[in-house]
Amino acid sequence: MSKPYPFGCSPLAIAFAIASGPYALGEELALEEVTVSAQKREQNTLEVPVTVDTFSSKDIDNTIALTLSDMADYIPGFEAGSGITQSALSIRGVSSPSISAGGDPSVAVFYDDAYVPSPATSMVFADMQRVEILKGPQGTLFGRNAAAGMVNMVPTPPQDDFDAFLSAHFGNYGLQQLESMINTPVTDKLFVRGNLMSYQRDGFVSNVYPGGINSGAENIVTGRLAARWEMSNSTTAQLAYDWDEVDNAPRQAIGVSPYGYGTDPFAGKVENDVMDGGETRSMFAVNAKLEHNFDEYWSLKWVSSYRQWETYNREEEDGTADPSRYLDTNNIFDSNITYHELQVNFTGEHLVAVMGANYSREDIFQSTIVTATASSVTRLVTTDVVNDPTLRGQIASGAALSVGGYSGDDGIGDIAAAQALAALDSIDHLWEPGDWATFTTLVTGSTLPQTSEMYDMIAYNLLGTGMLFDPDYTGRDWVERVDNTGNFTNHGVYFDLDYAVTDTINLLAGLRYSTDEKSFTWLTPGTSFRDLRPGVEQVIFSIADNYNVGEGLREASNEWHATTGRLVGQFHFNERAMAFLSYSNGYKSGGFDSLNLLTADTPIEPEEVDNIELGVKGDLLDSLRVQLSYFDMAIDNRQRSVESKPPGSANALPRVINGDQQFNGFEITVDWLPIDTLRLGLVTTIRDQVSQWNPFYDAEGELQQDRDKSTANTAYTLSMDWAPTVPVGSMQFHMDYIYAENSDELAPGYLASFNTIEGVGEDDQRLNGRLSWQSDSGSYMLALWVRNLFNNERAAIPSGRTLDVFGTPYTSVFEPRTYGAEMRYNF
Repeated sequence: MSKPYPFGCSPLAIAFAIASGPYALGEELALEEVTVSAQKREQNTLEVPVTVDTFSSKDIDNTIALTLSDMADYIPGFEAGSGITQSALSIRGVSSPSISAGGDPSVAVFYDDAYVPSPATSMVFADMQRVEILKGPQGTLFGRNAAAGMVNMVPTPPQDDFDAFLSAHFGNYGLQQLESMINTPVTDKLFVRGNLMSYQRDGFVSNVYPGGINSGAENIVTGRLAARWEMSNSTTAQLAYDWDEVDNAPRQAIGVSPYGYGTDPFAGKVENDVMDGGETRSMFAVNAKLEHNFDEYWSLKWVSSYRQWETYNREEEDGTADPSRYLDTNNIFDSNITYHELQVNFTGEHLVAVMGANYSREDIFQSTIVTATASSVTRLVTTDVVNDPTLRGQIASGAALSVGGYSGDDGIGDIAAAQALAALDSIDHLWEPGDWATFTTLVTGSTLPQTSEMYDMIAYNLLGTGMLFDPDYTGRDWVERVDNTGNFTNHGVYFDLDYAVTDTINLLAGLRYSTDEKSFTWLTPGTSFRDLRPGVEQVIFSIADNYNVGEGLREASNEWHATTGRLVGQFHFNERAMAFLSYSNGYKSGGFDSLNLLTADTPIEPEEVDNIELGVKGDLLDSLRVQLSYFDMAIDNRQRSVESKPPGSANALPRVINGDQQFNGFEITVDWLPIDTLRLGLVTTIRDQVSQWNPFYDAEGELQQDRDKSTANTAYTLSMDWAPTVPVGSMQFHMDYIYAENSDELAPGYLASFNTIEGVGEDDQRLNGRLSWQSDSGSYMLALWVRNLFNNERAAIPSGRTLDVFGTPYTSVFEPRTYGAEMRYNF
C-alpha cells in the first residue's frame, strides 16, 4: 500500500514545479544548445525534423541512472525493462519479444555508431556523453530493426585536454559504486581516455532459503579504453575497447500462493530454492572509426565493430521452496556480431546529402533449459492420472458394480461411483503414502506397498506409461532443453537528402534498401530421464507441441527484402523554432521462433510500419522551450510474445504471434526558466491504440481472437531544478515527481483474485531528489540523493509458468526507498 504523505502535502505541492527532464545546474541556468546525431551528422536538436529526446551525462548524475530502464520515466513514450539479459525496449507502445533468438527487436540500439543486438542493450552508463531516443521509424538512416524508433548511446570520446576524476557512491542496501576516468593527451595528435566502474548492491528482498541469493542483488564491473589519433588536419581515427562483467541475482519470484513463504510481497522475505540461480553476462567489444574530409563539401566516415557476449539467466518459476512444485528456467546465450558501415556526406550551400552502405553478420547459440524435480513431475503426472477420462470411467463403473449397481442407475451405483470419484479427486501427489493407498485401493481393490515394483506394475500394466515412477527417484532433476543456432546477415544501402528550398523551408527525402538473410536450427535432445527409465515422455518440449524430440537437427533458412524511406517538410519560424510534417516507413525482418518449430516452414512475418508525424519544437520565448509532436502509426504483422498453451500441451510456453496495430497520440516536453536560477518543465504522453491479433491459445489454453482497444493511462514526470546562492561554492538542487496511472486490471489474463494481493494495482507515485555542492575550484563535489522518498509500494501482476498447473503465482516488487551520498574529485 502507498504510504500517506506527511502533513497532508502531495508530492506536487512539495515539488511545486514541473519538468521534462532532469538537468544539472550551475549558479545560473540556461536553455542550453543540445547536440545530437539523429541524422548521421552533428546538429542542434532544434534543427532536426525528428522527434528526438536526449539524456545527457548531467541528467544521468541527477537521476542516479545506471541503465536505460532508469531514464525511461524522463522520456515520453519510452520504456525499458530492468533485466540484463532479456531487456525489452518500447517506443510509443511498440515493444519486442525478448525470448526468441531467431527474431529481432522493434527498437534498434546503436552504441558508438555500431548496431547492438538486444541482449547487449542494458550496458551501464559508464562515462556516457548522452543517450538519444529517436521516435518513429528510423529505417532510412539506421536501417536494421528501427521500425518503432532507435536508441543512440554516445560514449564520451577522447579529448585533447587532460581530465580525470574519482567518484564514489554509497547508499542503503549495501550500495557501493566506484568510478574513475582519465583523459590525457599522449602527443599533440594522440589522445587516450579510460574509464572503470564497479557497482555492487545487496538485494532488497531477503531469501531465507539456505544458500539462497537475495532478490535484487547486483554486481557489475565495466570499463572502456579509447584512443583518438588526429592523423592530419583532415583525417581522424579512433579505436575503442569496452567490456563488462555482470553477476546479478536471479529476478524476483515472490510467492503469493499458500505454498510460498507468505502472501505479503512487502514482508521483505522470500523462500526461493532455484538451483544455481543468477543473471550473468560477460561481454567485450572492439570499435574502430575513421573520418576524413576530402574538402569543404565532401567527407567520409567508416565504422567497424566486433562485439561478443555470453549470458546466463536461471530463474525461479514457482516462488516456493516446495520440491514437489519446483520449476526453473535458464536461458543461455552466446553471440558475436560484426558490423561495418561506410558513410559519405556532402554539404553544399542548399543541399546536404548522406549516403552509405552497411553490413552485419551475427552468429548465435541459445539453449533454453527447463528443470523440474522428479517430485514435481510426479505432481503433474498425478494431475493427469486423476483427470484421465478413461480411468475415471473405469473407477466409477467398478465402484458401482461393487455394490450391486451400475453407473447411471440413479441409485446405489451412482452413489458409490460418486464416492469413488471424490476419493480420486482428493489425491494430491502419488508419492504421499495416503494418496498412494487411496489410488491403489481404487484401481486394484487393495492397498499396495510403496515399492518400485508396485509403481512399475501400475505404470506399465495399468496406465501404459513410464511416467509414474517411485519415490526412490527423490532428488533427481528432470531436465529438458531446446538448443538453437543462427546465422544472420544484414546489408543495406541508403541515401538521405536535405534541400533548402528557401531560407525558411526545407524538404528532406531518403530511401534505404535492406536485405536480411537468416539460417536457424532447432535441436531437442529429450528429457534427462530417457536413459534412466523406459517409456518416459517430454513434459515441457513435447512431440505433441511439434518439437523434434530425438530426431536430430531441424534446419531452416529464409531471406527478406524491404525498401523504406521518409519524406519531410520543414518550416523554420526563426533560428530557434521550427515545425515539420513527415511520412516515414520502417521494417523489421521476419524470423524464426526459437520455441516454435512450426516457424521452420512458416516463418514469422516481417513488421512493416507507416508513420505520419506533425511536430513543433523550439524556444518559443527566451525562457520557454517546447517539443510537441502528434503521430499516427500503423503496424502490419506486429510481432508479439505471448504465453501460449495449445490443445494437447502440458504447459504454457512463450510463442511469437503476429497482428496489426494502430497507434496515435501526442508527446509533450516543456522546459521553462521563470528566473535564472529555477527551471520547471513537463513530460507527458497521451496515446490510443487498436490491436487485432491473429488467433492464439493463451496460458490457460483458451482461444483468443478478440480485438483490443486501449488508451495509454495518465502518465507524466514533473520536476524542479534550483540553483540557490550560497556563500561558498555552488549548490544544485533537483527534484522530480513521477506519476503513472495503473491499468493492471486491463491486462490479458488478469484474475480478480490478484486484487487481494498487497501492492498489485497501485499507481506509480515516486518523489526523487538530489542535493549537491561543488567547490569554487570545481575540484570537489558532494551530494545527497533519495529515490522513492515516500516509499511507494507497488507489486507487478502475479504470473508464473506454474500458476495454472501448480497453483503457484509469484510477483515482484518495485524498488523501495533508496538513498545515499556521492563524493567526487576532479583533477
